[in-house]
Amino acid sequence: MQEIRFDWENPAVIQRHKEDGHVIAFSYSDAKDAVTRKTPDTKLSLNGSWKFHWQRGLQNEPSNFYQSDFNDTDWRTIQVPSVWQTEHTGSVPYYYASTFPRAISRSKHKIPTIDHDMQEIGHYRRTFTLPANFEGKEVFLHFGAVKSALEVYVNGKFVGYSQGSMTPHEFDVTPYLKGGENLICAKVYRYSDATYIEDQDMWWLCGIYREVYLFCEEKVCLRDFFITTDLDESYQDSDTNVEITVKNYTENAQKIKVTAEILDRDGKKTALGEAETTADGNAATVLQIRKTVENPLKWSVETPNLYTLLLTLKADGKKTFKAIRFGFKKVEIVGERILFNGQPMLLRGVNRHDFDPDCGWAVPKERYYQDLDLMKRANINSIRTSHYPDDPFFYELCDEYGFYVMDECDMESHGVRRKGVPGSNPVWTAAVVDKMERMVLRDRNHACVFMWSLGNEAGDGTNFAKMKEAALRLDKTRQFHYEGDFDFTKSDVISRMYPLKDTMDKLCNKEPITITLYDNIANQLAADSKPIPKEAYTRPVILCEYAHAMENSLGNFQEYMDDFEAHDHMCGGYIWDFVDQSLRLKAPDGDHWLYGTDFEKSEPRRPLQLPNTTAMTGSNTYFCANGIIAADRKPHPSYYEVKKVYSEIKVIEKDRDGQLFTLKNKKLFTDLSDMEFRWKVEAEGVETESGICENVNAAPLSETDFTIPYTAEKFPAGKECILTVSFCHKQESRWCEKGYEQSFDQFVLQEASATCTAHTGKPVAVVRSADGVTVRGEDFSVCIKNGEIISLVYDGKEMLRAPVKPNYFRAVTDNDLSNTNFVPYLIPFHPYYAWQRATNGLKGKVSNAVTAADGSAEISVAWSASGMKNAASRIVVYPDGAISVTHKGTPARTLTRFGTQMAFDASLEQVKWYGRGPQETYCDRKTGGKITLHQSTVTDLEHHYMRPQENGNRTDVRFVELTDRAGKGLRFTAEVGIPLQFSAWHYTQNELEKATHIHELKHKDITTFNFDLAQLGVGGDMPGDAHVREPYILHGKQEYAYTFTIEPIR
Repeated sequence: MQEIRFDWENPAVIQRHKEDGHVIAFSYSDAKDAVTRKTPDTKLSLNGSWKFHWQRGLQNEPSNFYQSDFNDTDWRTIQVPSVWQTEHTGSVPYYYASTFPRAISRSKHKIPTIDHDMQEIGHYRRTFTLPANFEGKEVFLHFGAVKSALEVYVNGKFVGYSQGSMTPHEFDVTPYLKGGENLICAKVYRYSDATYIEDQDMWWLCGIYREVYLFCEEKVCLRDFFITTDLDESYQDSDTNVEITVKNYTENAQKIKVTAEILDRDGKKTALGEAETTADGNAATVLQIRKTVENPLKWSVETPNLYTLLLTLKADGKKTFKAIRFGFKKVEIVGERILFNGQPMLLRGVNRHDFDPDCGWAVPKERYYQDLDLMKRANINSIRTSHYPDDPFFYELCDEYGFYVMDECDMESHGVRRKGVPGSNPVWTAAVVDKMERMVLRDRNHACVFMWSLGNEAGDGTNFAKMKEAALRLDKTRQFHYEGDFDFTKSDVISRMYPLKDTMDKLCNKEPITITLYDNIANQLAADSKPIPKEAYTRPVILCEYAHAMENSLGNFQEYMDDFEAHDHMCGGYIWDFVDQSLRLKAPDGDHWLYGTDFEKSEPRRPLQLPNTTAMTGSNTYFCANGIIAADRKPHPSYYEVKKVYSEIKVIEKDRDGQLFTLKNKKLFTDLSDMEFRWKVEAEGVETESGICENVNAAPLSETDFTIPYTAEKFPAGKECILTVSFCHKQESRWCEKGYEQSFDQFVLQEASATCTAHTGKPVAVVRSADGVTVRGEDFSVCIKNGEIISLVYDGKEMLRAPVKPNYFRAVTDNDLSNTNFVPYLIPFHPYYAWQRATNGLKGKVSNAVTAADGSAEISVAWSASGMKNAASRIVVYPDGAISVTHKGTPARTLTRFGTQMAFDASLEQVKWYGRGPQETYCDRKTGGKITLHQSTVTDLEHHYMRPQENGNRTDVRFVELTDRAGKGLRFTAEVGIPLQFSAWHYTQNELEKATHIHELKHKDITTFNFDLAQLGVGGDMPGDAHVREPYILHGKQEYAYTFTIEPIR
């Protein structure tokens, strides 16, 4: 380690003159104002425009920049809150999933060492006028969040220093202030020794990115308080306790009296009690008020009933008020279950980064509403604040909306966790304990917080035990989570990440899990795969990260929920993750969505410096896009899968002939009286009958049988008839409109029956040539050359822009690339690209062409394709212009697609299909797709992932029609009982594969159309590795075959 010269590179210094953590609550002189949370006159916002200077390196710093006579005329301005990297300061965003920027040494004997030439410093200046009502009071300066280290100056004087990026930095500035205009200055360092324990999988950004304000208190004030609600054995009455800390900033002892009341949502007051004592001068005094509250309304996700705690302090001849909202609840672990108010929790959760594509970590308030609305609409009930405490506003909203929040400490040492950081190393003890304490002190009054997390991917060691001990001294009402707990002494739950199917089976069956040689190697690099002995299964199991939703992903999600619901000790988990972390550049040609690679060359480096990666990892590229919604909050198709699978309402068919069904209510505390149960029967997507099931309800965690009065006699003969039951809100709420469909279930009441279609017309004429055949009929012709249909003319109009031919490739998804994601130079050699070469190099030969008695022509084609044996097609052209295409083949190895591709003029823009939709679906991600008749455009069929890849597929398709505005075009029909898949784009498959950014993928005057038997599942069990499960794998060495029909729509 180099010689320590500065606080920001000294682990022994985590703060100077920084205030202790505490609840965020402002003082009022009026009780009503406190209860209604009126904007307090004891708070002065310092958000807005600041003068700013940025530099890289320590040389030529502006000296005495904090003095009032310093000339900042040439400095630019910056908005606070903000991060430098979105404000065009010269600082560049870096994305690292598992390691550090080059400024940070990872050599064990040099930790912590920061390259002084690569250090970045931001200097901030602004003035403010001290309000008259602040004079004579204790005044504090509050920075909501700053990364990574902060120095503060007021009126030319050094005030203090602070680290700990994601919790407040607060200082008592009373001695430094004066009446009238004051100057505040801040110096922010991009890196500090704290960087080593803030190594989360996210963008490396920095700045002052949460709100900044002054607030004042009386000289004797309510400095902190904590309310606990311990429900009795029947979960009715609450043993309610309020612990209050009064701080006396005067020299003299003062008599104090604190009164505590609670108010319900109608304003009705209940007195909790009062406490009196004498507070010593310049000291903190702790008081307790305790009372049993009889049968209050309880807080839960389903019933987020909030009360207001109103505290009144009488001291020094003055009366002040503070108020917060809280909920009556009890969280406990009983055996293998987590109980919330006595009921077993099942976490239908997501991990969420506090991120905005335009503002980084300075998240606009509207994003929080947007995120929580989307979560509620998708049946998500729990959020893990991965991997740090969020903005306080987030918790306020979670209290209101109703979410179970796992509040996670800002502690991750991903890239150095095997190097004693923090481990059991005393160098880091003070810092990690401080981080934990500040999170708990800030957030412990929030009803939504049900569990504390000690951090993420930071190894193991005694420092985690010390974090837990420190948190327990502050809050004994919640349990603790930590995935890296190898000896099961810190975490109250067994936590696991990304279990593959065999591991998931063992977790479900409580079987011992051992560590392989591969696991040991992975653990040295990035993983925390721990052995779990059989005797450890005495506590709940949580998947703190699972279902890695990396762009086109989230396969086999239903299987996870099936496992959770089948085993009491499996308490659910958190999808990785909720929202993509992609940065948006607003360019003249539209939005550019950027990821790690886009900024790689802008990072400073030393000559001959090796790539700053872990095991040559490529995870610093597009691994920032793992959300079920995009960075601009547009839902990805996987969002709708989550919505369906996470639903707490389920209908099961019990007796079809008796029209009897079972309604299951999986909610813990509420019945289903707020839902309207709508049903309809459709024949091939066309409604034949519908209604509302009146007076159908089910109590919490119960089920009931009910009938649906459809009329089987109305089912059209031979047509598939499907019953859809929808669960819709009777009333609007803050997050959904009246009638919003919260979930649905479908049942096939009548199977389609095969019919023999008569293809009438004059017999076709067949003309053979050396390399193909042409078939002509009335008003149409079909030309086949080298096995491909190269021309398809109806009524004198050429339909094709590219031939009809087999297709065995899909533009690789992120997960398809598997381990080559981590070694980027090997990506071109991935085996799946062999199928691209096979498709591009496909060679066909017409082996036979005959006419039949019904006037049709049958053409046989033999294909030569690398890796595909016995590939052959049979094309039948009927007198009415219909074409039947059959294709078969046996791949030598795992296949990504078995289908047919062609292209038409872009005017074929209108799409109608009968199958799953409306969103994109795949064979292992289709539960959320409703089978009905859908309509769209080709443009809207496409889904834009951050990095272009396979997209837009629809499964279980019975037929699809492509038409122009006049309604003319083509219909593609699958064989009865063998539904197919389709997709369509305004670009070619090779262009899709080649593009690295969505703005590079330009629409062309073409409609590429795929009509496939099957695609490989998208998977997603592991980060960057699909691990597609059975039965979603297209195995080699088995024959695939299918038939479809093409017909003109005239």
